Amino acid sequence: MRPWTDEQVWTAVLGWRWVPPGASKITTDAFELAVTPGSYALTFVYGFREDDPDRVDQRLGEVRSRIERAGGTGARFQVTPGTRPADLAARLPRHGYRLRDTTDVLAWELKDENDRARLPPPGEAPGVVVREAATDAEFETFIDLAPPIFGDPRVTGEIRARFREEMRTGLRDHGHSGRFLAFLGPTAVGRAGLAVEGAVAQLWGTGVLEPYRRRGIYRALVRARSESALAQGAEIAIVTARVGSSGPILKRLGYRRVGEIQMFEARWDVPPADAGAP
Repeated sequence: MRPWTDEQVWTAVLGWRWVPPGASKITTDAFELAVTPGSYALTFVYGFREDDPDRVDQRLGEVRSRIERAGGTGARFQVTPGTRPADLAARLPRHGYRLRDTTDVLAWELKDENDRARLPPPGEAPGVVVREAATDAEFETFIDLAPPIFGDPRVTGEIRARFREEMRTGLRDHGHSGRFLAFLGPTAVGRAGLAVEGAVAQLWGTGVLEPYRRRGIYRALVRARSESALAQGAEIAIVTARVGSSGPILKRLGYRRVGEIQMFEARWDVPPADAGAP
């Protein structure tokens, strides 16, 4: 297999838009939105591009206006090498956004030059079993692990039901829910997501509960999804990993760094002094 270039990896990264189930998609000539009513953590701003520096503030005001009209209470704003203007990251705090995460874009080619399987090393995780979620109880567990791992708000009500249905649909239509759980005995201690589209596998939402970290569980989740992605025909695995936590783990495994993405966050449902609270 011919190696993937950095440009090809970036094309795959920027072309993937996670739209939460039930979110409204709004597309303009300057940005794309995925708005989940009643939520800031499940509302996203993608692909912002305004080349006229005098119109940037107006465009950012339009982002907020459209999100609020669609019922969003804030947003997570993705800043990539493709967003414009070049100083967008410096402008966002003036509009109430704070930097939430800086992530490395990392890639692992799942096949070598002879088209043979090439998987990341499994590492050692004694007693850990990783499997793809396949029951409603496991879907619930996957959803419930996000708040303690990532500090996200708990998903409830209609949004939770839509998440469950999305997992069921994937399992029914494709044989894959795309959600993986790591168990230590009967206890689920980690979770991870996988989305495969053609030759590209996107690894997302990977985390381990604090008391169980540094036991090889993260590596086990990476390996299990890599095996699944390869079986589904993927050639390359791509992940955005936090610079200070999961990024170093993946680099030690041999993942190649392609670049960096910043995620900013704004909440409009709380006073500014409290906007940093989870």
